Amino acid sequence: MKILDGKLLSQKIFDEISTKVEKSTMRGERAPRLDLILVGDDFGSIKYVKMKEKTARELGITCQTHHLQEDISTKEVVNLVKALNEFQHTDAFMVQLPLPDHIDSNLVLESIDPKKDVDGLTSVNLGRLFLNDPRAIPPATPLGILRLLEEYNIEVSGKRVVILGSSNIVGIPLSALLLRRDATVTICNSKTPNIKEISKQAEILVSATGIPLFVDSSFLTHEVVLIDVGSNRHPKTGKVVGDVDIEEVSGIPSYITPVPGGVGPMTVACLMENVVSIASKRLS
Repeated sequence: MKILDGKLLSQKIFDEISTKVEKSTMRGERAPRLDLILVGDDFGSIKYVKMKEKTARELGITCQTHHLQEDISTKEVVNLVKALNEFQHTDAFMVQLPLPDHIDSNLVLESIDPKKDVDGLTSVNLGRLFLNDPRAIPPATPLGILRLLEEYNIEVSGKRVVILGSSNIVGIPLSALLLRRDATVTICNSKTPNIKEISKQAEILVSATGIPLFVDSSFLTHEVVLIDVGSNRHPKTGKVVGDVDIEEVSGIPSYITPVPGGVGPMTVACLMENVVSIASKRLS
């Protein structure tokens, strides 16, 4: 069972980004700029935003966080989004999810200019992804999964891929990216009957359920490539674990992503790649 090392590959990507940004700034070009919108004081969201901010700055990317009060209105958040759409020094921006319950998340996300939508969450970018439109900005997590598979020379063309989880952040856009690469894709959700039997048909199984230790050996066929997108707290120990019970499935997959150190670092790396890619279009 080989490990798909997202930490190692993400560092390689960071080195490439840092070199690219350094060369562009030496030519007198403005550094890429990423803006982050954070609403409220959710511990996890604050942690993720600080991590993205720190990473961006280490790579030479200008980063600005807009931390808004928990009780802010949808209209006020949308007004900030529209201001960033117009602000020419902001190349790319994202809204940290989840937003507080009283805010209309869909309205906020749909207010983002698709050209600056670094997270690829607008319906325009998702639609472009399915249409194989080169203007599509893919969400960072699905992009990171593909980069990992490519790095380890794991072919997806003609393969049976099962995705557990149908979110707009992972499952749906990942299916579009895989279909473009000639994979045969099945998406399962919480209402899918016989989910274990369907999972056992997979040559590549991707779990993005957010349920700790959900996937065990009864989901797997021998030599499956197992991608764990989960990042959860163990119900007893409080340690970070994935959707996959990695100890229980040991020896069955041919490849597996660890948690932490698998898909997580790749998500951050590919987000930063998206920032630089969007900024480069400003110069073309």
